[in-house]
Amino acid sequence: MNSTSNRRFSPFHGGSSMRAARQKGSVIVNAAIALSLIIIVLAGTELGYLFYMKREYQKAADLAALAGASQLNGPTGCQGARQAARTNANGAGVSDPIRNLPANFSLADGNITCGRWDPGIASESHFDDKDPNLNAVRVLISNAPVGILSVFPGNRTIRVQAIAAKASDPLASFSVGSGVARLQEGALNSLLTMLLGTSVNLTLIDYKGLANAKINLLGLAKALNLNLGSYDELLAANVSLGQLITAAINALPQSNDSPTVKLVTSLLNGLLSLDGGLDLDRTTINLLKTAQQAGLISVDLDPKNPSSALNGEINALNLLLVSLQVANSNSAAAAQVTIPLDPLANVQVKATVIEPPSIAIGPPGYYSDGRAKTEAHTGQVRVLLNAKVLTPPSGGNLLNLDILGLASIKVSLPAGQLVNLPIYVEIASGDGELEDVSCKAADGKYDVKIGVMPGLAHVYLGNIPTAFTNRTAKWSALPKERFDLLNVKAEIKLLFGLIPVADAPIGLKAKLDLSIPGDDTTTRTSQTFRFDPKVPAADQDLVRAVGSEQHLGAAIGSAIGAGKLDVKLDTSGLTVLGIPADGLSSIIDGLVNNLVTIVGGVLGLLNAVLMPVLNLLDGAVLGPLLKTLGLQLGYADVQLLSASCDSGAKLVY
Repeated sequence: MNSTSNRRFSPFHGGSSMRAARQKGSVIVNAAIALSLIIIVLAGTELGYLFYMKREYQKAADLAALAGASQLNGPTGCQGARQAARTNANGAGVSDPIRNLPANFSLADGNITCGRWDPGIASESHFDDKDPNLNAVRVLISNAPVGILSVFPGNRTIRVQAIAAKASDPLASFSVGSGVARLQEGALNSLLTMLLGTSVNLTLIDYKGLANAKINLLGLAKALNLNLGSYDELLAANVSLGQLITAAINALPQSNDSPTVKLVTSLLNGLLSLDGGLDLDRTTINLLKTAQQAGLISVDLDPKNPSSALNGEINALNLLLVSLQVANSNSAAAAQVTIPLDPLANVQVKATVIEPPSIAIGPPGYYSDGRAKTEAHTGQVRVLLNAKVLTPPSGGNLLNLDILGLASIKVSLPAGQLVNLPIYVEIASGDGELEDVSCKAADGKYDVKIGVMPGLAHVYLGNIPTAFTNRTAKWSALPKERFDLLNVKAEIKLLFGLIPVADAPIGLKAKLDLSIPGDDTTTRTSQTFRFDPKVPAADQDLVRAVGSEQHLGAAIGSAIGAGKLDVKLDTSGLTVLGIPADGLSSIIDGLVNNLVTIVGGVLGLLNAVLMPVLNLLDGAVLGPLLKTLGLQLGYADVQLLSASCDSGAKLVY
């Protein structure tokens, strides 16, 4: 048998090399798969780490923004806010365990921006870093953390930001020229009598009770059944004086003790029941003042939360006086009262409110156009003081002139003559602006800064026929006329006094125009109040006077003494032997040329009675009247009524 015939063919014989090659290929594939899985896991870990770091950065930014916003303290409070944000994020250093940022990155001032957040701002974040009225802090972090695997290419920079805003702006309520600091029983009774049109006779204790009674504006609005969530309804609220006083009575228990509630309720009910005069149920006013309408309260309303600005208080006397003046400004009638100054004179006072005062409630600061967010002002009032004064009981010669022996002129002042002295006064509005409310004092008190500028006063001795009928015209545009100061007696004789030809009166017509202060300017002065939220406002020193008090009578007397009284002779009624005075040129020239002598003599004789009367105008008539109207010559009172701060903050972006 052939040996080769016994061989068998095996399919596996000689295939070991192929098998080894296949095994090596499978190892490479498996290794590649394993390596890919490792890379994916590592990349996922790196990505997860970056997401984790972004969350940490975002958390740190959120907390830093909240810490900074809670420390904002007015327009100059960014430094404290930055410090609070840095401390919150960085802790005491890189090893501080409560540090919110990783050790390789620290928050710096460049990462922190103060500004204003407002939903009305058009940008996506609603944040404006140019607005000086700070209420928000933005924290911006842009950093590349150290990665787990730095071999991976790509941008690892993490960018996060957070904006936190104060829960609400601080608020304050105040009035300018309230007059409450100088309560005078007689003047207040005269004022209320004038405004109400019927006799009012309250005591000083009554007025102090009204001044100490607090009325919360939210409570007042609720008592008036107003929808506190409706911006339009609050803005359009128009109520009668009767409704307003009744609502004030209903709001009293919210903020006052029982004795105060009892006293003030009795007083206000008494005013509601007065007979005659102003019809309180038919006389309406707007609750809120705007640029388009007069109103009781000047307030910066937030359209999204209109009731937030009403969380303040006013006192019952402020409410009563301001509301009556607002009502008077809506009326074409001018109130008047007569005040006897026996035995020297009698003064009739007539007054009308051109622009009513307002009480301001709102946040501090200014809009971008420079307007104050919260502003109160005194009223603008036009007053006529018609004084009737008796001349001295004995007359005197004012002029004794001889014209070449052809004619002689003697001018004398008749005894006991009644002089009408019309004094018109217009006092422009003084104003106050809420500049700042600082809430972070160590003692827990608030520092409230109000800028105050007194109003100018214009004075005219003479006649202004349309002063009370044309209340829209500016003072400078009102037509002004001379008034009849008094008559002097002229005796004219001819031919060395042998022929008496005339014994007739000659009128003196005068005018005087001046302003107080004399330079026609006033300046704004800032006043800072320390307000303790734990102590009742009535027990704190919350009234300041800005400017220096001027006296009307003294100013008029000084102007007359300085020769500023403009006097002319009226010789239109003088005739000699039936010849009109205009044909007696030499005689008239003699009178006119000696006008200074005549006037000097008149004023010299009148000085004894004029100056006491002018002084009484300050002490007994105009001074107290204007102060109760909230007006002062040359200065203004500013009274802080309340202040509130909410130091909390919330994330808004």
